[in-house]
Amino acid sequence: MTAAREWAAIAPRIGARGRVRIARNGHEYRDGERALTISLPPYAAAVYIYEYGKTRLLAGDFDVKAAVAAGATDPAALVAAEAADFAGLIQICGGHGFADVAPTGGRHAYVPFTETIHLGEMRWIVLALARRYVTFDPKPMLSNEGLITVPGALTKRGGHRHLTTPLAHVEHVLDHPNGSGVWDDLWAALAPEIEAAEADLPARATAASPSALPYAPAPGDRGPADTTRARGTPHLVRVDDNDDSWLPRADGPLPALSPRLEDIARTGRYPQGVTGAGVYRSDSEARQAVVSGAVACGWRKEHYTARLNSGAWPGQAAFYARYRTERQRLDAIDRDWQKAVTWLSEREFDRDIHTRGPAHRGGYQVVLAGGVEWDIRRITPDTEKLGEYRKLRAWDSALAAAIRAGRWRGKKAITYWRVLSAMLKAGQLSANTVIGFGVRSLALAACLDESTVAKALRDLRDEPDAFVDHVAAHHGEWPDYYRLIVPQAYAETAAWRTWRPGKLGGLHPVFRELGGPAALVYDRLDAAVPLRTIDIQTETGLSATGTTTALRTLGEYGLAVKRDGGWVRGPSDPDRVAEQLDIPERLAQLVEKYRQQRVEWRKWLQIAEANHWGLNNAGGDLGDHPIPLQQVADAGPPPWMEDEPHGPPNCVPTAWF
Repeated sequence: MTAAREWAAIAPRIGARGRVRIARNGHEYRDGERALTISLPPYAAAVYIYEYGKTRLLAGDFDVKAAVAAGATDPAALVAAEAADFAGLIQICGGHGFADVAPTGGRHAYVPFTETIHLGEMRWIVLALARRYVTFDPKPMLSNEGLITVPGALTKRGGHRHLTTPLAHVEHVLDHPNGSGVWDDLWAALAPEIEAAEADLPARATAASPSALPYAPAPGDRGPADTTRARGTPHLVRVDDNDDSWLPRADGPLPALSPRLEDIARTGRYPQGVTGAGVYRSDSEARQAVVSGAVACGWRKEHYTARLNSGAWPGQAAFYARYRTERQRLDAIDRDWQKAVTWLSEREFDRDIHTRGPAHRGGYQVVLAGGVEWDIRRITPDTEKLGEYRKLRAWDSALAAAIRAGRWRGKKAITYWRVLSAMLKAGQLSANTVIGFGVRSLALAACLDESTVAKALRDLRDEPDAFVDHVAAHHGEWPDYYRLIVPQAYAETAAWRTWRPGKLGGLHPVFRELGGPAALVYDRLDAAVPLRTIDIQTETGLSATGTTTALRTLGEYGLAVKRDGGWVRGPSDPDRVAEQLDIPERLAQLVEKYRQQRVEWRKWLQIAEANHWGLNNAGGDLGDHPIPLQQVADAGPPPWMEDEPHGPPNCVPTAWF
């Protein structure tokens, strides 16, 4: 493959600013810059990593000179080994990337991300990597003017950098960047090195170290899986057990609001006038100021609502008197809280979120929902402002809109809803819109057969304007990875529709017996707000007969009751109904069956890996590397594997290096 082709395919896609620095003298990139195009520069060239202190690329520079300084007897081999270990680290975190090599033996690794990463946050990752790998040079990633030479580029010592991975793989990586879960897992994997880097800092670390920076995990917090990510604040916003966002303080929550805000909350009185410090134009602004103060103090939403409900803050409670029903009041409280969390988290990065651009940009209408902006015709950068949990709720609203609009018809509609509902459950469990759950896990959550789930996923990912994007194919024990995306057709609904509270997704095992239509109706019913039969029919997309039958089934087991005004969820506990139908016993048998199949699958993977490396061929040393479980190999694959949705075991994935 020519250097020009590699440059044209990669440089314009990963370089920032649309500019390239050149070194005509072959020494320093100080000879000016030119536009970054698909044309390969005739001089040594490097692209920018950051634009305005933000990037979507983690670039790893493994330097031969560092290996020499470390006393390596074979510097190039040490560089190759550490670069390969870095690639393995990214794969362990569920991510992927690509790499190149220079004529000198130096190597660069490129890991693209979907979301913007700020320089202050990236700095700690590269400092941690520099502690783990002696050949890792952090300098390109430590400055807003950082540069990196990319595949195809002419180097300062002559010769071109060349890919170590196929171009088809590189294009797949660039088309499917890594999601937020990979970044969170990388933070967790490098936690010891980050702590060590923090310990090496001087006294000014109190203002700049991970424990004090807004993206640092709070002591005692539950970790990356429980982190909701606002754009640019991956580790600032947390989610508690009630699925509510909050902003932990490094030194713990403050005991009380400022006297000024406390007085507003108690009395409902505030200075009125043009908005300024302590001056508000309306009850809504004063109310929001109290909420923002509570968030800034490190409180959780439950602490705020406790003061409202206990009578400690009659003035603040009176600000919500305009809402007629309790549901409207709770929705208003939730909106206030989310708005405050978003505003305060983004303010940490000096972003003026009160300054709104024009209502239309390039023909795309901007919609404000939940305190963040959505582009209702293009769900790309704007959605990155949302934390993962909030993205999942928007996705749930879009799915509800699709069901209501009749996107799918007949039994297929119920099956697709069940599978997508299971994926929503997986997203909530992993706190990520990129999920990697096997078809058996999804089948348990959807109350379906695993082969049905596999077929439905293939159909859903091939749809135009799909709900899911197939991010990575399965290999070995790793399942397929999917990203949950809001289709453009339902983007406006996802932005404006009130998001459902509580846990979302997945079917209760009782619906293995009661069926999909009953599950869909039960999912749409509320415990307090009645729904008329005609409204249930509209919400579920079921026929009149199907809706009536589902309600009758739920009513027989006390899972739905009819009251004045319509149907609500009944008093029966689904767990007890499931016990009456002997479902737990059947479910346990199914889980045990899947567990046994996984054991057999792993045995066959060992055989597949042995065959992949040629250890059973001529020249292989079977004494050192015997094929495991030879008796299993002799017996042949178990019968169930013939119908396996994913086919026979795959070999180990192709390495980067």
